[in-house]
Amino acid sequence: MQIAARDHRPSASHGVLFYYVHNCMNAKKGASMSFAQHETESEVYQALGHPIRLQLLDFLIEGPRCTCEIEPAFDVDQSTISRHLIILKKAGLVKSHREGVRVIYELSDDRIQAIRELIQGMIRDQAREAVRVLRGR
Repeated sequence: MQIAARDHRPSASHGVLFYYVHNCMNAKKGASMSFAQHETESEVYQALGHPIRLQLLDFLIEGPRCTCEIEPAFDVDQSTISRHLIILKKAGLVKSHREGVRVIYELSDDRIQAIRELIQGMIRDQAREAVRVLRGR
């Protein structure tokens, strides 16, 4: 009986940045690293692709928060909040640290909010244009 060789590709638990570095280091010499870059970027966009995760980012804009503060602010169960925080953390959008028994979450980079503001501005502009077209102007 043969045992299959273990796939050395990092799992999602390693996080997006680790996966990106792994892909870049293992790319064939002279090969474009574009796919690894696109794959990493896609992981971040996927993490942004849920309303609860966007609400969590909004909640963390005000500064670091303990899970004991986050969970009561949302009308979903604790396991749902935890799952979404893990996705955001793996994508590199939030970071956490322990203070005794408390787990504190915060945005990993101020540019996250700037990116979201750009997207929100684009959506507002598109909505204004749609209203203008509907009104026949």
